Amino acid sequence: MTKQIIALVALLSIGAFSAVYAETTTVEVPFNSHGQTCNFDEIAVEYMCVWQGFKEVYTIEDLKDYKELLTVERYDQEIQKLNEAALEVIAIEQAKLTPNEKTIQSIEQKLDRGTATARDSVLMNLLKELNTCKQGMDERTQHFQTAREFEVSDFQLWSVNNVKYDGLLGEIAMAIEECQAQEQIYKLGVGYQNFVFGGKQYSLQDKFTPDIQAIPYSQWTETNSGVNKSLICDSNAHSQQYKQQFGCVILYDGLSAEEIKRQNELRFGTDGQIQYQSQVLDDYMSFMNEYGGREATVEDKKVQELIAEPIANEWKDDHNFYQNKLKNEE
Repeated sequence: MTKQIIALVALLSIGAFSAVYAETTTVEVPFNSHGQTCNFDEIAVEYMCVWQGFKEVYTIEDLKDYKELLTVERYDQEIQKLNEAALEVIAIEQAKLTPNEKTIQSIEQKLDRGTATARDSVLMNLLKELNTCKQGMDERTQHFQTAREFEVSDFQLWSVNNVKYDGLLGEIAMAIEECQAQEQIYKLGVGYQNFVFGGKQYSLQDKFTPDIQAIPYSQWTETNSGVNKSLICDSNAHSQQYKQQFGCVILYDGLSAEEIKRQNELRFGTDGQIQYQSQVLDDYMSFMNEYGGREATVEDKKVQELIAEPIANEWKDDHNFYQNKLKNEE
């Protein structure tokens, strides 16, 4: 910006006569200004001017001071710049936070708004007192546990709140309980404390039962879709119908239904007809051929009567009730 000023170079005073010398100077101001002030120092014979320009970066306090001097559009632009700069700072700080710290910050904001729940409060306190638990990393447990370190919390009041333990809260709660169990394992592992780690240990199994495994490793390590049904099939607490639906083999006199079916097919065939000789069946067929196919004659009835008469007389003699009846009738 080009400015013209009248510079007072010298002031001469001779008695009552005074003379003023002045000249016009053009100055290049390297910024836009909103005002200027000039001052002449008579003693030092110096003439100084100050141009007031606009700041490239304003603070909120600056904007309050210059609000009357700035246009509405410029004021809004500067406010927007400040907001964007503040958001950038927040984003940079957020990037430095760990996931747990972000969770804590989010819950604290909910507490400030009054929207946090009891579950949020428990989770926040657990995260603020995080610690670690170790297993298989000491002289007692390194012989039978894989070295591992996991996060727990020292917050003690997590279990007295009636909240749902799932998600991150559930994971921390399970880790705390696992660490408590680890303390018991540490106590029980005192017998391994003086063992030489990594060296060959004395084994009673190797000495007395080298060919017998403590557990069937091949069964426990193989990958299959089989299901151990013995807890259901061998239990008397379940009905036969339930066992059959579950897929158990139901035994009848020591045989399964499939085995009985196969025996019947071998014995009787599969056409539904009786294929073996039976004395009872032969007698029945003989009776039907001799008597069943014709009407009884008088001679037939007489023969049957002669057969039945001695049987009836013998019954009468042995039947006390009938004999008493005959005596009473006499």
